[in-house]
Amino acid sequence: MGTILLATDGSEYARQAAERAIELAEERGATLHVICVVDQRRFGDPALSSSELATIYAEDHAAVCVGEVTDMAEEHDVRVEGDTRHGTPHEVIREYADEIDAELVVVGEHGSHEEHFSGVGRKLLEESDREVRVIEAEEQETEGE
Repeated sequence: MGTILLATDGSEYARQAAERAIELAEERGATLHVICVVDQRRFGDPALSSSELATIYAEDHAAVCVGEVTDMAEEHDVRVEGDTRHGTPHEVIREYADEIDAELVVVGEHGSHEEHFSGVGRKLLEESDREVRVIEAEEQETEGE
């Protein structure tokens, strides 16, 4: 049994990546870990009430994103664990992959962040020593190690 890490933000691209990650976890008998990162560059330490409300909304959205993938995975009898964290997305994803010793990291091609997931995926491909798959919009894959 291995471990697959899916990074999600709830976008359509992330849902496509989730479907592929679930298939891979099912095929491999792997545990699927799901993470959604609240981007601290966008939602830093709240000082104003409007910033605090935006951070709370982002945290709630992250929990919903993880919950959606968890529900999808359970329909396929895939063991799934979810988490939300704060930080710079590619850094947090890479650190979490190390923490859980992920064999594979899966992300969607784009996302709902100001910096598209393609930027996050590109950085993971460049900086991670783990296998990374960036699931493109047309269900094609870009693979790297």
